[in-house]
This record gives sequence, structure tokens and C-alpha cells, in this order.
Amino acid sequence: MNLGKIQGRNLLNLWKRMSALVITFRFIPTYETSLLIVHVMRTLIKYILTLSILVPLFCHSQPIVITDKGILDNFGDQVEIIIDENDNFTLDQILSSSEFEKQHDKVLNLGISTNTYWIKIPISNRTEIENLYLDIKQPSIDEVTFYFPSENVYSAKEESDSKPLNTRSFENQNYIFPLNLKKDESKTYYLKLKSGDHLMVPMSIAPKEIIIERNTSKDIYFGIFTGIMLALFLYSIITYLNLRDKSYALYVLYVFVMYLNQANVLGYSLRFFWPEMPNLERGSVYLFIPLSGIVGILFLIKFIQIKRYSQFLLYPLVISMGAYVVAIISGITGYHNFAYNIIEINGSSIAIYIIAISFIIWRKGNRQAGSLLLAWSIFLFGLVAFILKDLNVLEHNDFTVYTITIGTAAQGILLSFGLADKINILKKEKEEAQKREIEALRVNEKELEARVIARTLELEQAEQKATKAYHELIVSQKQLVESEKLAGLGQMTAGIAHELNNPINFVSSNVGPLQRDVEDVIQILDEFAGLPPDTNSEEWKEVRRRYDKMQIPYVKKEIEMLLKGIEEGSQRTAEIVKGMRIFARADKDTLVPANINDCINSTLVVMKSVLKNEVTLKRSIDMNIPVLDCYPGKLNQAIVNLVSNAVQATKVNRKSVEDRIVEVKSYFDDNNLFISVKDNGPGISDEILNKIFDPFFTTKQVGEGTGLGLSIAMGIAEEHNGHIEVITEVGKGSEFIIHLPRKQKFGTRTAA
Repeated sequence: MNLGKIQGRNLLNLWKRMSALVITFRFIPTYETSLLIVHVMRTLIKYILTLSILVPLFCHSQPIVITDKGILDNFGDQVEIIIDENDNFTLDQILSSSEFEKQHDKVLNLGISTNTYWIKIPISNRTEIENLYLDIKQPSIDEVTFYFPSENVYSAKEESDSKPLNTRSFENQNYIFPLNLKKDESKTYYLKLKSGDHLMVPMSIAPKEIIIERNTSKDIYFGIFTGIMLALFLYSIITYLNLRDKSYALYVLYVFVMYLNQANVLGYSLRFFWPEMPNLERGSVYLFIPLSGIVGILFLIKFIQIKRYSQFLLYPLVISMGAYVVAIISGITGYHNFAYNIIEINGSSIAIYIIAISFIIWRKGNRQAGSLLLAWSIFLFGLVAFILKDLNVLEHNDFTVYTITIGTAAQGILLSFGLADKINILKKEKEEAQKREIEALRVNEKELEARVIARTLELEQAEQKATKAYHELIVSQKQLVESEKLAGLGQMTAGIAHELNNPINFVSSNVGPLQRDVEDVIQILDEFAGLPPDTNSEEWKEVRRRYDKMQIPYVKKEIEMLLKGIEEGSQRTAEIVKGMRIFARADKDTLVPANINDCINSTLVVMKSVLKNEVTLKRSIDMNIPVLDCYPGKLNQAIVNLVSNAVQATKVNRKSVEDRIVEVKSYFDDNNLFISVKDNGPGISDEILNKIFDPFFTTKQVGEGTGLGLSIAMGIAEEHNGHIEVITEVGKGSEFIIHLPRKQKFGTRTAA
């Protein structure tokens, strides 16, 4: 029988839902278990009694009489139904069918099925009101076709949630149809229904203004719900932006998804959010409900810190999230009944499980778990009331319809209180931690002071050692520099002594002959001076003979030659002495105007004896070079170092003295004066080019050099705000060019 099938299916649905609840009974307190068992037993007894008294009714249906104010609510027990399992009945077959069966529930509960249902509604109007409307208060119905008599034939008005809202007879999320029933007129109407969700069909008949008033009241209730959820949403966002707590981020997402879920269930999402996208509305029920479950579980895990208490408690939650994912996939791929069953069973089970673990963790002292327990208990109460309403255990009215909505708002408010309490707890814990830190700091203060004093003493001692080592290093460096200078000075002193020896020997070798010649001249002059005034011819002849014998003209020439040699030797000596004076002038550390050509010449003079047997020296001096404010003594030292290195470089290839060439040049431009020392040695490789100015770096054998020559020369160039440029090519030689700015950045001062 059709009626038996419907009631049997409802009983099966009850059994499936309650089985899901029974699975988790061991987590529920005894009092709540007792209440749930009572509800289950009452429902089972009701259906057993209903099934036992069912008999086929073949009599003609009695019309539904509209009296008084034209208002009739929940009259499902006065209509008749046929189940169209294959969706192939035509209207003519329905009109002639005698298989309609009367229902016994005021709100039709057709369960979850893919069947099509035909509902026969005979109505008789006994009022003065003619604008009566049929209001089917279930937005989740997929398709509704309303058949109404018009001029002895039936016309149809088809509406569904796959069409835009503005195509309906009454632009509302409910399915509302005009009856066009006059006073004392009777008509029979038919409804063809199809839905993939749980099909509940609450129906009302009322005048248009009453329906508008009722729906407006529901809109106001939903507006209040929207205001509450919006306030929670904005408050949570602001709090999250201030605290950056992940619990608030999940709570914000949870509030948003729960709001969309309720808006979808009540039909307001199609009405206000996407009225032109009905397909989105149809599929969103299989997205928002599972998504709200997933987000709620993630929030729960973070909010009451389940991992902190037991890893085992997480497994059912993970399984539940997996079930929600399966429901989403099933809904998207078209398995709506399967998805809806998963959502209902999984939602009921996980709600009770959340209460159970919240109770367990609350007993362990977690205050947030207490807030969650209270919030989810209220939500579960609304969920159970909603399910019992679907099972006709509770009366279908505005309260039972909105129990989940009310529970959602209450849950959101209580969870926000719990989050606020969590902030206070975290603040208190932070203050206590700060107090402990302060106490610890106070306890360790003296120890830290002692450590600071000890460390300070160590640092002072280390500083003293470093200062001492620094002074010793400075002294050692000065000693090495002086050693380098003394070594060069010793070499030049030997050369200068050899150079001075030649003119001095020349002078000393000429002094003896000159003295003899002078004595002879003086003797003959004395003899002339001793002749008496009346000297006779014989005496004169004798003196004359002796004069001729001395060869006075030759002696005269010899004296001139000897004096010239002595003069040349003395001039050579004076030149060497002058060069030495310029090279080692006393004002070498004083900034004075000087001609760098004099520095070059004096340096080459004192190095002449060293160079003449080593290399062939070429000199190219620009006589127009301007005067420069400089330290002449230091420039001499730099030139000596560069020339000495050039001489050493030419010895590498074992060339003859004529082939070993060192060229010294001076020239200038608008900005700089240049001193160039160029050799034709082997050149400098890239590997050592960047190291040649490093102190103590040398390519000579141990004991042959200190490695300070080029370092000192660079330091002298930098004292003059200049630098040394190196031009080298392996196998062809090197050129070191001292760049000296013509306009120095300092005035006359004493060098450091």
C-alpha cells in the first residue's frame, strides 16, 4: 500500500538517525541518555500503532472546509497521496486514479526518496474571502507543479529551485499559489512534488495579506539572526586582527559558513544573495552544511586544544571531516540522497561526540571546553528538536522550524564568550608568567651583577693586553720600517763613499806635484828677489840658467792643469754633497714647496754608484714641471724604493748591464704630477699583483728583503693624497707611476 510504504520509510529513517545517536550513547551523561531513549520509544510506539490500524480507504475524499478568517495551518491529515515511483504518471491518470490514500500527519513527512509524489487537495470555501493562497513552507523542495481547475480543465503552474525566483507566482522562497476560490465554491487541486532532500510538506491556506504578514515576520526573525551573526563576524575579525589568534580566524570562518548554511536552508540565500542563480542554490546545500561541519571541527580542535589532552580523541573528528568531504563530492556529482544521508547521520553523531569530548576535557579543568559544552548542548538541542520535528514527534511550528537557527545564534554568542574568556585566561597566564620572570630576575640579579663585574674585569684585562700588544706591534712596525730605511741607507752610504773616493783621490794625487812646482817657482822667485841692484851679468846669467833649467812655462801649464783637476774634484765632491743634502734634507717631514725633478736627481745621484754596475739608467725629466707642496725627503724614499725594486726585477732574466734598463721619468697634466719608474724585467703575474703593496709581502728569498718597500712607497703617496698605479705585462716589464695631485687638500703642516 502507498500509505504503508510512506510510513515504513519514515520508520526506517527514524531508525537510521537514532542508530547514529545510539553509537555515541556512551559519551552522553545518564540523564540525557534517558531523555533520548524516552523520545525513541514514544516514536516507535506511535508508528507501531499507526501501522496496526491502517486500512485501505476507498471512499471519496472529504473536502477541506475553509471557515472563519480563511486561515488553515498544517492540514496534511486531510489530503491524499499517490507515490509515482518512476515519475511517469500523467495528469489524466491521476485524475482517474482511485489509489489515493489519506494521510494521518498534519505535516506531510515523505522522507528521503527519489520518488515523485502527487497530493490531492479538495477545498471548499465557506468564507467571504476570495484571495486565498496555498503556502507550501518548504524552500528545499526541488520541483513543485500546482494543478488547478480552470473552465472545466486543469492548468498547471510549475516552479522549482532551478529557476530564478522572479518566475514564481509569488516572489518568495516558499512556494505560494493562488487558489482563485470564490465563496461557497469547492475545487480539487493537485500538487506534484519532487525533492532530493528530506521531503517535509508543511502547508497553509490563508489570505494574501496574512501570508505576507507571516513571511514578513519570518524576514524580521531572519534579520535579527543576520544582525547577531554579522555582529559576531565583525567583532571576531577585529579581535583576530588585534590578537592574530588562529582560534579567532577559524571562528570568523565558522560564523560565516554557518550563516550561509542557515540562509540556504531557510531559502533566503536564493531570495537575497543569488536570485538569478538557482542552480547554485540547489547545490549549495551539499556544500555549506559539510563545510560548516569541517570548519567547526577545526575550530573545536584549536579552541579546546584536543592534542594537548589526547591524540586518540582526534581520530573520530578526522573521520567525520572525511565523511563531510565524501558528502560534498557526492552532492557535486549528483548523488543527492546519498549525500543528504551522510550529512544527517554524520552531523548527529559528531554533535554528540563533540559534547562528549568537551565534557571530558572540561572535567580536566579546561574552561573553554565548558563554554563549548554549553554552546554545543544548545545547538544539539536545536538539532534534535529539528530532527524530531521531521519525524513528527514534535509539532511542526515556527519554533521547531527555527530551532537550528536559534541554536546556531546561541552557539555563536556562547562561543564568542568562550573566546573572550580565553583571552582573559591568556592575559592572566601572561601576567603570571611575567611575575615569575620578574621574580626570577630579582633572584638572579646579584648573580648577574657579579657576572657583569667579572666579565667587565676580564674585558679590562683583555683591553690592557690588546693595548700592550698594539703598542708592541707599532714599535715592531717602526723598527722594521727603520730597518728598511737603514738597510737602504747603508747600501747608499757605501756607494756614496766609493763615489766620493774618486774626486778626493784625484785632489790628493795632484797636491804633491803642485807643491813641488810651487816650491820651484818660489825658489827661483826668491833668487830673483835676492839679486842686488847692481847685479853683474854673470849672476844674472846664472839665475837665467837655473830658470831655464826649471822649465817655468811647463811648470806654469802643469800648475794650471793640477789646479783645474783639483777644482773639478772639488766640484764633483760638492755635487755629491749637495745631492746628499737634498736627499736627506732636515725638512723631510715638513710640507714645503719643492720641484720633484730635484728629488729625482738627488736620489739618482746618491744611487749612482749602486746603479752603474747593475743597470742602464735612463732619465727623462720635464723641465717645465711645476712646484709641488710635498715632503721631499719622503718622496726621495719612495723613489729609492721603486728604483731599487726595478733594479732587482731586471736581474731575474740574467741580462747584461746594457740590456737591463730602468727608466725614470717626470711629467704632468692639468690635475696631477707623475713620477714613473719603469723596468724591462719579467713583469708581475695576476696571482701576486693584488698582494705587492701588502706589508711584509715579498717574492725574494728569506733574508733578502723585508717586504716593506712598496708598502712604504704607497703610504708616502697616500700622504700626498695620491696613489701608485701599476702597469705590468708578464715577460715585458712593469711600470710604477706615482700620482701626486697638484692641488693638495692640506696646507703647510708637519707630517705624521
